[in-house]
Amino acid sequence: MFYRTIQSIYRSIILALILVVGLIMFSHTGHTAEPEVWFSFKGKDADVAEDASGNGHDGVIMGGMQRVPSKEGVYGMGIEFDDSKEQFIEFDYLMQNPGTIGFWFKPYWDGAGEGTYRLFDASTIALSFSIGKGTRAGEREDEFVFLIESALDIDALMSVPAADLIKKDVWMHVAVTWDFEEEAFLYINGEEVATKAGIGPFAEFHKPPRIGGNNKFNYRVAASGANGVMDEFAIYSEALSAKEIQTEMDLRASSVEPEGKLAVTWGRIKSK
Repeated sequence: MFYRTIQSIYRSIILALILVVGLIMFSHTGHTAEPEVWFSFKGKDADVAEDASGNGHDGVIMGGMQRVPSKEGVYGMGIEFDDSKEQFIEFDYLMQNPGTIGFWFKPYWDGAGEGTYRLFDASTIALSFSIGKGTRAGEREDEFVFLIESALDIDALMSVPAADLIKKDVWMHVAVTWDFEEEAFLYINGEEVATKAGIGPFAEFHKPPRIGGNNKFNYRVAASGANGVMDEFAIYSEALSAKEIQTEMDLRASSVEPEGKLAVTWGRIKSK
């Protein structure tokens, strides 16, 4: 009886310590949001990008892309795109307003070079919503752009000179946030590089959105697809703060892998 009581007390202490450690982790990360979509690009199915958020928004891999080691000991497996517009990932999700997108990307092109590249697209017939180099084939080729534009001539263009921040074969972290009643932001490597105030209202996003080059509605089509390696792609249904973007970038460049419910937060990290 005494032994069972000691065991019970010991288990209670261990559980309490785990809870305290979890709370400390949350307080240090500053994150309380959970991802709506998260692709770590692990998995063995050549045609499926599994949604690691647990929300079931699996992606369909089109065009024969391959999983590749994205960076030894840091990011684990990523997914490699060539410059074809027919290599893309569609996933069953309707993006929300406000929201955040964040991902790591290693371009096979240099920011100072020619050409337009599309990394993400959720455009419709009435709305252009995209991330990449240039806004369309032959237009703004010298800029890295987060574009929101409607057919009603309401637009929010956030851009930075591509040659300044985009280097061939060098990993970068890209994040964008938007709130159609307030502001939108573009972050590169955790630093705010462009913003636009008073950006709404806009039409509804397209479902499904696409990672890579395919633009079904031919609204501001880029000349090329992503042409590089992408990893740790995540979407949130809130506009994260600059501090949260910086924390997310730092945490995802780690080889630590927490377990349990803590792993479903913005601070959830993929091991190699």
